[in-house]
Amino acid sequence: MGAMHESDERYPPPLCHPGTREVVVTRIVGWHLTNYEGKKPILWVHAPAGYGKTAVAGTVTEKLKAMEGELGFNPVGATFFFWRTSPERSSPTRLIITLAYQLAQSIPELLPRIEAVVESEPNVVKLALEIQLLRLIVEPFECLPGYDTMPNRLVIVDGIDECINSDREPHSGRNYGEQREGVQVRVLDIIHSLQSHHLPLSFLILSRPKDVGDHMNDVKRFVRGELSRIATSFDLDGADDEWPEEAWLVYESGGHILYAATVIRHIDDPYGDPRQLLRDIIQKSETGSGVTHSTPLSSLYELYGQIMRSCPERNKSLMLEVLEDLVAFRIRNHVRRLPCGKAFDILDHLSGRSLGSGIRALRPLHAVLRAGDLNEAVYNLFIHSSFTEFLLAPVTPMEFRVDLKRGQERLLSNMLDCMSHVTIDAIDKQPEEHILFALNNWCHLWSRMVNGQFQESRPLHIQMIEKLLALDLPACLIQSYLTIEDSQKRNRYDSPFWHLFASPTPSTFFIGTVDFEPTDSGWGAFTHSVVNHTQSALDTAFITVLTANNLPPSSPNATWLIASDCVDYLKEVTTHDDWRENSNISTILTKMLITDSPFVPRDVSKLSDDKLGYLIVVDGLDLIVDRDWRVDD
Repeated sequence: MGAMHESDERYPPPLCHPGTREVVVTRIVGWHLTNYEGKKPILWVHAPAGYGKTAVAGTVTEKLKAMEGELGFNPVGATFFFWRTSPERSSPTRLIITLAYQLAQSIPELLPRIEAVVESEPNVVKLALEIQLLRLIVEPFECLPGYDTMPNRLVIVDGIDECINSDREPHSGRNYGEQREGVQVRVLDIIHSLQSHHLPLSFLILSRPKDVGDHMNDVKRFVRGELSRIATSFDLDGADDEWPEEAWLVYESGGHILYAATVIRHIDDPYGDPRQLLRDIIQKSETGSGVTHSTPLSSLYELYGQIMRSCPERNKSLMLEVLEDLVAFRIRNHVRRLPCGKAFDILDHLSGRSLGSGIRALRPLHAVLRAGDLNEAVYNLFIHSSFTEFLLAPVTPMEFRVDLKRGQERLLSNMLDCMSHVTIDAIDKQPEEHILFALNNWCHLWSRMVNGQFQESRPLHIQMIEKLLALDLPACLIQSYLTIEDSQKRNRYDSPFWHLFASPTPSTFFIGTVDFEPTDSGWGAFTHSVVNHTQSALDTAFITVLTANNLPPSSPNATWLIASDCVDYLKEVTTHDDWRENSNISTILTKMLITDSPFVPRDVSKLSDDKLGYLIVVDGLDLIVDRDWRVDD
């Protein structure tokens, strides 16, 4: 429920600075309060990055909620704030269930109807969003007598442009742009579908990219208040006097509060002189930072360049390396949830840096990063997504730019290096935090690169494969499984090797689809040896976890994932003509079918004589074993 207005993830919720954005807030509140008959059920507010759309949405929510006593009901039905770096808020997966939950709170009559649906259809939350919409919102409303005469509630959906991940499939490569656009259109279609049922709901949508309201006056008020606060906190003379540079800052902002707020954070440095820092920003803006003016965010990018240029020269190389590490580091949702302090320790260990050097290198960037709070989640480290976009943008000068691919290559190489310390003899020992991170995430990163960088560079691919071949791969697989914690919600994505076993042929996963010329016998022989090595490692790993008596106990969730991954592996190997002669496969299948094995699937049954053989089912994952193969009793 992190997408709600008052969720812990968003607390305290962003609000407009007093006296700013009053025009647009008043218009929105007025539109909703006068929209009794729902003649204009949707209001779409467009504004550029940095305008403060999320703060506007939060302020509207607060103002309307304050009217509950006067109106006799809560005029805010539900809110949802998308955010691209949040694992739970960057896709529409939880949109309907979050809205339904809040509507049940704001409209008590709905609660028993929605509860009845969930009790009778527990899997409704796993159905398509369009079905959830009908079951959890539309039908409960329509069951209410006189619902069409109920007062309108406002549903606020902020940051449609921040919804960048599909709930249907992982985003990847060339199709990512299309997927991103498609998922945003899908959210809009869902909102349009919901309003088409003529429920007592109005919808406020906020996204990029048109201007709204009196931006310059709002920025002027904001800057005046913040500079007065800084003057007071630094005990400067004339705390209430206008600074000579104040008019310049308002003008340069172009009406974007994000620009002004970034400057304010930069000069609000307890170790610096705020007025001198502001003068330095002005001076650097006159000389320019080299940012190409071909983007709507050019002034903001220019500012980011000035801030980075103001950092100590001796620190810049390490600073860029750490930023590159961070961009590459956010490879999975659960990784993005890690506290920054833990993430920096892991990256320092992996890179061989002295502990604490990573966070120290970023301290001069307090205007754009929340690097001072080590408990802050990684996904919330960047104050605004535009700074990440600046770091990766082609228009950004090389001296400020980070290379995502280079960061991923360095991260994978470092993870494989530290995994070389994992051996079967030390399998009962808890790995260090950075080794554990590597064990649980290297396969995910490999899956990205095998369809990306490895396609572009065979030498890089060979270099990484050689590192892989040098590992005790069975020990690494086993150690990863043994460190999986139990979870009430079992999900195949939780497996550190989901990408490996989700591929059609796990044995060729590390090679991918890299083509080679028929005359390139060396590469062909190399790939063949890698496939054999992979099959041998997987055989050894599964036989060990299924038969060994001296391994530490695994969690129930780990046991389930081992069985599920094993079934997927068997799906491939039993397609080989000679699989019956493979004693390793016979051992794995025998152990999978022993009834007292902790790894036995939930439903193991022998098919009737007219079927093809034995059916293994693991929570919906099935494997047909040829009927001519028999298991010893």
